[in-house]
Amino acid sequence: METLMIPIVISIISCAIPLQEGAEIVQLIYTRPKEEGCRFIGQTSASDGGMVSGDFMSDAKIYRSTANLMKNKAYEMGGNVVYIEQQFNKNKKLTKTMTNQTMLGFVYQCKNLEQAQSKADQ
Repeated sequence: METLMIPIVISIISCAIPLQEGAEIVQLIYTRPKEEGCRFIGQTSASDGGMVSGDFMSDAKIYRSTANLMKNKAYEMGGNVVYIEQQFNKNKKLTKTMTNQTMLGFVYQCKNLEQAQSKADQ
């Protein structure tokens, strides 16, 4: 049984969500962008971690994975900026480590930044 658990744990630990090609131009910000020069596209959310993976992934890996998912979604929508309106971290009752993170945000396409092109436009 122990020999079976080791590969399972290793695969869970290494399963952070990757940043898709092109999505590296998306910026996550925590203050609403100025209206001039930015066009609102829509709202999106991202969540990572959980009962199993949250126990084996570091807080930093859960955050990076959630941020990558948010950037991927914004890029697919044609945005290059996400204003993070709310961010939730869930912890288990018996541990101080993060087991889940959720981000809620508004996607914009802003001038003076590298422009994202929606996958629908390609």
